[in-house]
Amino acid sequence: MIRTETDIEECRKLWTMFSPQQDAWDDWDLIFAFHDEDKHRFNFMVHHTSDGLADGMVPLVHDTTLNRYMLMGGSYPDGRVLWLRYDDFAEFFEQFPEQTVLFELKQSWASELLQRLPQFEANFAEQDLRYYMVPSEFEFDFHKHLDTFSAEKKQKFLYDLRNIRKREPRLSWGDENEADLFIELVNRNFGADSDYANVESANEVRRVIDELARSGRLKTLTIEIDGERQAVALSLLQDNKMVALYASSNNDYNNLGKLLNVETIQEACRLRVDEISFMTGMQWKANWKMKGEPCVTMRKLPAPTTQSKDLDKIFVL
Repeated sequence: MIRTETDIEECRKLWTMFSPQQDAWDDWDLIFAFHDEDKHRFNFMVHHTSDGLADGMVPLVHDTTLNRYMLMGGSYPDGRVLWLRYDDFAEFFEQFPEQTVLFELKQSWASELLQRLPQFEANFAEQDLRYYMVPSEFEFDFHKHLDTFSAEKKQKFLYDLRNIRKREPRLSWGDENEADLFIELVNRNFGADSDYANVESANEVRRVIDELARSGRLKTLTIEIDGERQAVALSLLQDNKMVALYASSNNDYNNLGKLLNVETIQEACRLRVDEISFMTGMQWKANWKMKGEPCVTMRKLPAPTTQSKDLDKIFVL
């Protein structure tokens, strides 16, 4: 039997009960920072045994603006798994509302599920890669990672870094909340097309960075050139892992973004972290020879209407 829980306090208790607390995305406070109380409604789905024992849970929320259901935290967290028994997935899927989208699930988890339940393969068709680096593999020195590049590519990479360093950038590491600087830089670069020209998206960043600052998990890098801060990187540091969450630089300065990412990696090396994640998307990460962990998105689309089925038959005839 599956029931739906909508009360925030009960959902918090369920999260605490089922979360394995293995990484940052298992933390209620961080995931709740992605939660927009104006448009998101809790819709946690809980599986119970015949004895009434809760033995599985999918923490859905309903985005009332987009009219879709998704895991709490939305599309930003990656490499997630569902807290349920594989054998119960079909029952959950049947009761998932239409327009349920579960973003960036860990491919290894999904593959195990689909080995048991291959009838759902079409629902797990969208793939992506979570990019990450393991600093110990290049002896905690990014320049040794550069040795794996072709000679031509390495030469061009170092040439670009030398050129931007001629501008005498001033780097500052700290734990300050610079969410507004990040939003300002992105909006300056992309104007009305910026993801953060939307107030709701900008406020999400502010909530997330507020939580990281509050909990002591925030690492901030700013780069000043010509007397003004022209770049910022906001990273999460937890359990000896770093996640490069948000970063932006003034596009008027060629290769400043490259410097920003190099220095973020070098800081991860100085801290001797086990892993630095650059999350999903963007081809430059593959070009930098980062490792890729496959992720997959699950969708439950609306069932075809009777009318559309009839129309299909007409066209076939």
